[in-house]
Amino acid sequence: MMHMAHQLQPTITFILPVQNEQILTVEQINCCFKFSEQYPGICEIIIITDNPQENRNYLLWLATKLNKVNHPHVRTKIIRYTSKLDINELVETGIKHALGQKIVIATNNSKRTEQVQLENPMVKGDVWITPHFLNIDTLKEALLKN
Repeated sequence: MMHMAHQLQPTITFILPVQNEQILTVEQINCCFKFSEQYPGICEIIIITDNPQENRNYLLWLATKLNKVNHPHVRTKIIRYTSKLDINELVETGIKHALGQKIVIATNNSKRTEQVQLENPMVKGDVWITPHFLNIDTLKEALLKN
């Protein structure tokens, strides 16, 4: 018989609003997938972009697809807008699609994002707003503490 001693871990959603920093976002995507290797719960990544440049959007798609080869259990979603949006609108879109009990929003515009998060009735769980995360240890420390 199997022991059910360990408790289920909360689902974590990473929201990556992308406007112009695609290279940094590729590193963030890699970091999220690397975190999922060590996390016993479910992770998802939502990328929202308003960048009209096809080659840059292809880079995001490619980074996601390459990581999914080794991490097929990570849910990923890329949402593309064709017109320029405010960072808050990108974050709101990510929150609407998030399944996680813990939500990590990676943005350099944290004050405006905090306001969106506080005013948004869609937010059901813990929200952690961070500047661009690239360090797996910092990510683990923030998310694994209860």
